[in-house]
Amino acid sequence: MTDIDDKPTLTRADIGQETGELTIRDRQDNYQTLLNMIDKGRRSLHIYSRYLDGKLYDRQEFNSAVRRLASQHPQSQVRILLRDIEPLVKHGHRLIELSRHLSSSMEIRIIHKDYAEYNESFFIVDQRAVLHRKLADRYEGIVNYNDPGLARSLLHYFNEVWEQSQVPTDARRLYL
Repeated sequence: MTDIDDKPTLTRADIGQETGELTIRDRQDNYQTLLNMIDKGRRSLHIYSRYLDGKLYDRQEFNSAVRRLASQHPQSQVRILLRDIEPLVKHGHRLIELSRHLSSSMEIRIIHKDYAEYNESFFIVDQRAVLHRKLADRYEGIVNYNDPGLARSLLHYFNEVWEQSQVPTDARRLYL
């Protein structure tokens, strides 16, 4: 694992670029990396998060980047799994609102109770670039712009949970 002293590697790398495994330590590293990954993404975004941390995910620049990714190709897909949507709906979280407008390419589901104790967070772009935090409550984690093996493993878990999870009733009400 490489310690990231060279911030441009985190924030300017391309999806598929051989960066190796990089360490991130704080909110700013997370945000800049997530934003760069979405900007470089072409087709898919998978987010597994307990509560869509507003300091990362509820920012206009991030929302605009997700909109671009979800809209740039007819087969683009944004999938988000989270533990509880109610506080996000009440707060007017930008990604929840965006999912209303992009319902054909963006979907949110609530993590099934059988998986509720999983305390990791991950973000996968184009089935290749990964930001993975072993402890969802902390900003420390790893980033790799070209790790299809790790992406495949995390996506396998994501899809297993996805199949057991449901569209939240709060989100359905938003569409009415």
